[in-house]
Amino acid sequence: MIHKLKAWLVKNHLSQDQSDYVAVVDTNGNIDVNGIVDELVAEGMELKRETAIDVISRYNRKVIDLALSGYNVNTGLVHMRTTVKGVFYDKKWDSERNRLHVSISQGTDLRKAVAETSVEILGEKGEMIAIFNITDMSTGKTDGTVTRSFNIDIKGTNIKIFGDSPETGVYINNTETGEEYKFSPINIVINDPSRLMLLLPANIATGHYEMRICTQFTQNGRQLKTTRTAILSTILTVV
Repeated sequence: MIHKLKAWLVKNHLSQDQSDYVAVVDTNGNIDVNGIVDELVAEGMELKRETAIDVISRYNRKVIDLALSGYNVNTGLVHMRTTVKGVFYDKKWDSERNRLHVSISQGTDLRKAVAETSVEILGEKGEMIAIFNITDMSTGKTDGTVTRSFNIDIKGTNIKIFGDSPETGVYINNTETGEEYKFSPINIVINDPSRLMLLLPANIATGHYEMRICTQFTQNGRQLKTTRTAILSTILTVV
């Protein structure tokens, strides 16, 4: 299947070059397992919806079991490899210094699909709000893995937290439990139009999170009447 993505061009505020633009995907929103199964049903899948969800859940559990049992797992879609992080000063496992990390990279099927995907540029998108990337300042990782009690650096455009609406702020939402956390202003270390630096509190539960930024900021200094929202395309993994 040949895919096509649509993207908008926005000024790269990290560059002094006025001709420097970056592309931001015109997203269709988020989708979970239930939504994916609904799509399969609409395509004529013969399995019952409940059966398909059960099979996927069992498959996911088995992949996790194998990855955490020492296997390098290749699903065709992704490669998974478990590694141990941290130093061992006393030759013993220390939960304060050591942790497990599952590295995930593109598999053959995904790489092939990416190579066959075309991009349609829709044009320049005025004062669009967008998140480009996020960096874990303790490890330097940019894959969405973030460490509690350390800073995370966010690059984007028009992401400065600004405005008097109670909705303004930075949020992360646990994709499994639905629990939402809003960053306190005291945890916002840097608050610039193209950069946010946040301290990730130690009491946030490990797991997978969606991040969104809500703000009334504009480049001309006027406050928007309503908030604009940007959602990080990468799911965060809090460790």
